[in-house]
Amino acid sequence: MKYKLLFSITAGFTALFLFSGCLRDRCTTVKTYTRYEPIYKTVAECNTGFQVQPARELTNPGKIYYFDHYLLINEKNEGIHLIDNSDPANPVNLAFWRIDGNIDMAVRGHYLYADQYINLLTIDIQDIQSPQLVCTRQNAFALYGFDPQRGWMVGYDETKVTEEVACDDNRWGNGWFMEGDVIVVDAAFDNSGGGSNVPAGIAGSYSRFGLVDQYLYTIDITTLKSWSLQSPDCPAVSDSIFVGWNIETLFPWKDRLFVGSQQAVFIFNNSNPQRPVLETTFWHATGCDPVVCDDKYAYVTLHDGTTCNGTLNQLEVINISNLPGASLEATYPMTRPKGLSVRGNYLYLCDDGLKIFDKSQPTNLQQLAHLNQLKTYDVISLDNNHLLVIGEGGFFQLDVSDPANPKLVSTIQVK
Repeated sequence: MKYKLLFSITAGFTALFLFSGCLRDRCTTVKTYTRYEPIYKTVAECNTGFQVQPARELTNPGKIYYFDHYLLINEKNEGIHLIDNSDPANPVNLAFWRIDGNIDMAVRGHYLYADQYINLLTIDIQDIQSPQLVCTRQNAFALYGFDPQRGWMVGYDETKVTEEVACDDNRWGNGWFMEGDVIVVDAAFDNSGGGSNVPAGIAGSYSRFGLVDQYLYTIDITTLKSWSLQSPDCPAVSDSIFVGWNIETLFPWKDRLFVGSQQAVFIFNNSNPQRPVLETTFWHATGCDPVVCDDKYAYVTLHDGTTCNGTLNQLEVINISNLPGASLEATYPMTRPKGLSVRGNYLYLCDDGLKIFDKSQPTNLQQLAHLNQLKTYDVISLDNNHLLVIGEGGFFQLDVSDPANPKLVSTIQVK
């Protein structure tokens, strides 16, 4: 019995020693990643309406919009900053319009159209100091799905994590993976969006709203909708077109609508603005892709990122002079390009700051300036002299009357 007991104890210690040795020899590495936890909102939480609040600082700015002499700056998923830009050198923060779940906006006449999670709001801003919610269109947008227990999935909450992981954990092979409905992304891959005489504003290249004559066009992750504005205080759906998964940006140009997705640019003929018709599709490598146009070319940026699942960072120039034919004319490698704007002979591009190109020969772009001290996301060219730029670093206005020597006019800092 003693020998058996001794043997068992000895064997146990030996196994423990061998096992601990295996633990010591196991390869691990420290990895930083982002966890994207799904956010659900009940139907009641998607209908919180609209409130006017005192002006507040920018903390997480999103999209920008310009109308008359006012700037609208989205605070992601929280609402809109109203800024008086009568004097671009001294913009004045007037108020904050609380709209839970807001990302996009457009202004026509004295009506502001804004999304609130799944709903489309119409807000009368004729009295800019006392705007009034006048219409709510329920279920205007399809988001990420509906769970009877938890409600609408409206987005993701981001958490940065640094921890040890096994070297042979093959889940990281593509830089990201899913755990149920949670997305986990390696930090190395992470990217943490007959004319009417009624005046309309100017949107950035990441906008999902567009205005043409008496129609508002909107996209969600799969669908292009046209809304009649014959009764501008409460838009009515006139058409709904399934485009494809992960459409992201909308750019109206003359009688066309350019819809950017993660894999293609969909070009719709808008001769009948009530019912746009898909004219052609230009397929490209996977990547987030805002798109803008001039008379002959479309300019598309592709960048890697979380939801894009792409690996390329480049600017593509597409010949659209003979639609429905569209062909790739040139490709330019970039750092991580995002929003862009064109005017005359110039292309303004958010990439490692702000870059300005002479595009008089689109197949041979010439870089004129690079402001790499700015952290940028999107840009609007108001005229030949004036740029509006937004990013995590804040909101910037630039004088580009000399494109090779842009000058900072004013800044609104992020808190």
